[in-house]
Amino acid sequence: MTAPVRTLLWCAGVALAAAIVAYPLYANGYYLALGISVLYFTILATAWAMFSGPTRYISLATVAFFGLGAYTAAVLGETMPWPVVLLAAAGVGALTAVITGLSTLRLSGIYFVIFSFGLAELIRQLVIWYEVNIHKSVGRYLFSAVTQDILYWQLLGLAALVFLVGWLLGRSRYGLALRAIGADETAASHSGIDATRVKLGVFVLSATFIAMTGAVMAPRWTYIDPAIAFNPTISFQVVIMALLGGAGSLFGPVLGVIPLVLLFEVLTATLPNHFSIVLGIVFVLIVMVLPNGVIGLFGAGRSRVPAERRAAASARTMDAPLLGVEGVSKSFSGLRAVDDVSFTVAPGEIIGIIGPNGSGKTTLLNTLSGALRPSSGTIRLGGTVLNGLRAHQIARLGLARTFQLVRVMPDMTVAENVAAARLFSTSGGSDATGSELLDLVGLGAMHEAPAGDLTYIDQKRLELARALALQPRLVLLDEWLAGLNPSELEAGIALIAKLRDRGLTIIMVEHVMDAIRALCGHCIVMNAGSVIARGAPDEVLTDPKVVAAYLGGEDA
Repeated sequence: MTAPVRTLLWCAGVALAAAIVAYPLYANGYYLALGISVLYFTILATAWAMFSGPTRYISLATVAFFGLGAYTAAVLGETMPWPVVLLAAAGVGALTAVITGLSTLRLSGIYFVIFSFGLAELIRQLVIWYEVNIHKSVGRYLFSAVTQDILYWQLLGLAALVFLVGWLLGRSRYGLALRAIGADETAASHSGIDATRVKLGVFVLSATFIAMTGAVMAPRWTYIDPAIAFNPTISFQVVIMALLGGAGSLFGPVLGVIPLVLLFEVLTATLPNHFSIVLGIVFVLIVMVLPNGVIGLFGAGRSRVPAERRAAASARTMDAPLLGVEGVSKSFSGLRAVDDVSFTVAPGEIIGIIGPNGSGKTTLLNTLSGALRPSSGTIRLGGTVLNGLRAHQIARLGLARTFQLVRVMPDMTVAENVAAARLFSTSGGSDATGSELLDLVGLGAMHEAPAGDLTYIDQKRLELARALALQPRLVLLDEWLAGLNPSELEAGIALIAKLRDRGLTIIMVEHVMDAIRALCGHCIVMNAGSVIARGAPDEVLTDPKVVAAYLGGEDA
């Protein structure tokens, strides 16, 4: 872009901003009211998309926080300074979001949608109960000196703040963590991301802006009752606006707000009795025709990947076991999938775990990585007991893994998948950059490719690169070599050997016996949840119990 073009665009932007700020000075009553509607729906839709856009958690609780903010303003508006009222509304919204988020953000899918809708109704009923039984009146009057002009400028300032916070969030590691959670929450957790805490933090941030918007809008109505403050249509309108514009982009919701505010104005005037029906039709059309919103038609750019941080490698104790597994068992409703398994892994060692299908190998890896909690026994990593720790905590300690069924974050690029695992890494392992790791696994030329577009084999390579990006001390490979052709298998064995030569400790579950013989110094054989043999690969593979276990199974 040439300097004159940049200057022209800058001047146009300044002129547009000045026109927006000065809008109340030249707009009459109706158009000023329309501008206020555009602004407050812009704030609501942008704040909603701040959380729901990247995580894909469809929340219908917008009106719950909006109504709480409005009622806070109605209760305190005539007795406290207006800035204090706004701060109080923000505090009430944030506190409510913390209380509800701690218990509900572990839900997902339709369960979260249903709960969020029920939350709005629950809060409305609680407010009605309070008004009837405590205040002895259903509604409240709010007489305020706030004029339409001041209301507009308050909303404009709040909108600017929402966009600033959203922009900063999108460029931070928490923004990338949110997108990773939305793409694959399990993979994100095993990449060291505390999904619950990240979701809760942004959920509270979103609710705070929504509650403040309700407080700012309260003087517009003068009289406030639950039917006005907690109108469920608001939640659905906000969702539709954000989805139409594009909830995955910071400025996407604005593209949905402007046309739909105008459309809703027309519908309210012409079809007041059929508004909800038309609203539903609009929603269905948006989902079917524009699944990524209007902004998706223009290929909106991705958020910047946060800069990588190099961590100094910590000193390792080579004479003590890196991993100690002592009497670990895992039961499911009486079925013992893992039964009293014990072993140790020394630093720099590759341990092979083999056995017929259904023998408990993957269940064992799940207990080591925090996907499952052991029913009994103790797991130690470098002296730290892992029992009771969640997957992201174990990942941060330096235990990374791949999955039997490949898990990548399909809507994120190859580079972003790797960057997501570097966000919260504190293990002090290898400090290779994401680019170096992608080169190592053979994906060096595919940094910007969407992970979902990769072939199955390349997704396996990406999954390994993401595991290595955690700077791990120990990597669990769950049938990582499965499905490779002979040349790919040879390259895969050479790659694992290279990682071993760099000092990485590996536990690999594998059915490819050539790889077990070539890579593993020690081998553990499982059958029906128990260890039936252990020792050097050539030794255990000729053990009669091992031969019987493989040949006796239907899947052998």
